[in-house]
Amino acid sequence: MLDSPESFVELVKQHLSWYPLMEPRDIYKLLYQGVMGSEHLISSPEAFTQYLDEEFEPLPLDRSERILEPVRPDRTLLRVNLRAYKCHQQQVNLLIPGLLETAQAFSGDLAQLRAAWTGFVQSCEQGGVYNFELNQVHQFTAWLEELGFPAAHHSEAYSRAYQPAYRLISDKFIQHIGLDDAG
Repeated sequence: MLDSPESFVELVKQHLSWYPLMEPRDIYKLLYQGVMGSEHLISSPEAFTQYLDEEFEPLPLDRSERILEPVRPDRTLLRVNLRAYKCHQQQVNLLIPGLLETAQAFSGDLAQLRAAWTGFVQSCEQGGVYNFELNQVHQFTAWLEELGFPAAHHSEAYSRAYQPAYRLISDKFIQHIGLDDAG
C-alpha cells in the first residue's frame, strides 16, 4: 500500500486539502479502500449494476468536482466521482466492466490495513497530520480494534458536506473509459 511514509502522509494531506471536514472515520475509509479495495460492496454483478444505474441517473452534473482521486499513494486505485464523470461521459455502462474487475483485483489484508492506520496515528502523534485531536484519533482506533477493522461509512459531517458519489477503479481502466486526460 505505501510507497513510503512520506507518500502516505502526502496522500492524506491531499485529501484533507480537498475535504477539510474529514474526520478520522473518513481517513480510515480512504485507507480501507486503498488497502482492501471495494469488493465488500459487491454482492453480485447484477445487483451492483442495478444499484449504480439507480444512483447515477438522478445525480446532478458537477463540473467543480475532480473526476479522479487517488486512494493509494501509487495511484493504481482511484475514486471516480460520478457527478464529474456524468459531465465528462454520459454512459455509466462504460464504467461497469472496469469497476467490477477492479473490485475483484484489489484486495488487501488486515495486517496491511492495520499498518496503514498505525502510520496515520503516528503521523498525528508526531504532528505530520495535525487536523485532529489525538483523543479523537485514539478513541476511533479503540473502536476499530474492538470491531476488528471493519468496512465503515463516511462520517455524517463528510456525507452532509460533500455528498460522496463515487466508485473505485483501477488506473488501468482510465484510458479505456476516456478519462486518461482527466486525472
